[in-house]
Amino acid sequence: MRRFFSRLSAIYALVVKEFQIIWSDPMNRVVLVVFPILQMTLFAYTASLEIKNISLVIYDQDRTPVSRALTEKFANTPTVEKIEMAQSREQVTDLINRQKGYMAVVIPQDFSKKIYDGSGASLQFILDGRKSNAAQIVLGYASEIVSAFQGEILGVSPAGTPIEVVVRNWFNPNLDYQWFIVISLTGALALSMMLSVTALSVAQEKELGTFDQIVVSPLKPYEILIGKTIPALAISLLDVAVMMIGGSLFFGIPLEGSVIGLYACVSVFLLSIAGIGLFISTLCQTQQQAILGVFTFLAPAFLLSGFVTPVENMPPVLQKVAAINPLTYFFSLMKGIYLKDMTFGMIMENVFPLLIISFLTLGFAGWFFNKKLD
Repeated sequence: MRRFFSRLSAIYALVVKEFQIIWSDPMNRVVLVVFPILQMTLFAYTASLEIKNISLVIYDQDRTPVSRALTEKFANTPTVEKIEMAQSREQVTDLINRQKGYMAVVIPQDFSKKIYDGSGASLQFILDGRKSNAAQIVLGYASEIVSAFQGEILGVSPAGTPIEVVVRNWFNPNLDYQWFIVISLTGALALSMMLSVTALSVAQEKELGTFDQIVVSPLKPYEILIGKTIPALAISLLDVAVMMIGGSLFFGIPLEGSVIGLYACVSVFLLSIAGIGLFISTLCQTQQQAILGVFTFLAPAFLLSGFVTPVENMPPVLQKVAAINPLTYFFSLMKGIYLKDMTFGMIMENVFPLLIISFLTLGFAGWFFNKKLD
């Protein structure tokens, strides 16, 4: 028992030293605490697939009360900020070329006549293919506006039938895109912090020339790795707590699940990342090499996590690669626990792969570190 507490005391001394090294530099305190909050705020307001301030080009060839009413319908839509009225086809082309609108709406001369005689009126939507995703979203908005306008003019439901469709959105009733962004960024920034701190830990010791002092100390290799992991884990958990509080206070994101369960999942995820960071740090000789190693891992990790594109839409080969990506399971856990109080069974379906990844990455990092010492 005395030997056990002696080993714990040695690890504790290393942990204290690591905290002192990290917090002694004012820039480190800014990078580890202020930057995650700043990034979360910026991404929450900028990294959105929603299109709110839409600019349209309308070419009204009909020039009747009906066509003017349709133009007013577009203008009074909350998502439409500006409308450019074109006087000719050439002007439509010029405005789209100069990116003055996501889309041009061309109202033909016989538009109102065909609406009332039932022969089928048509509109032409010209989309700016340079903004393909935004243009498709705007097209969806425009189709809904025209459908609602048709119902108002003819006095029927937008679908032309007496069936009323009632839409109910689960887990995010108002389809607030900031909820998705902030929750996902909490995990992404925790990954960045954990990976950066662990990847720089051993490399920094080598570059400063203090690594030899640790090697000749009574600490065993696995104890050194534990001492390097605990400070990074504590700092990353602190960042997660700050971002969770910020998400609740500033963006009104509810936490439907358990805080303890969420933190347990975050801890398992961070341990899986710690092994990757320590492996990078052990492999590199300088901090610059470690930073390059971090960026080399971050780019494919984000792309294969489902953050941008659903994993189901990826080719089968990349889906298999995504299955060994810790971020893939963590995004599912964050959104599930946050928004829909994920059941214990569903949590374990994602936690169990993270536990396997943690065991493999930490074990491999320890083996490689021990081999480098030998």
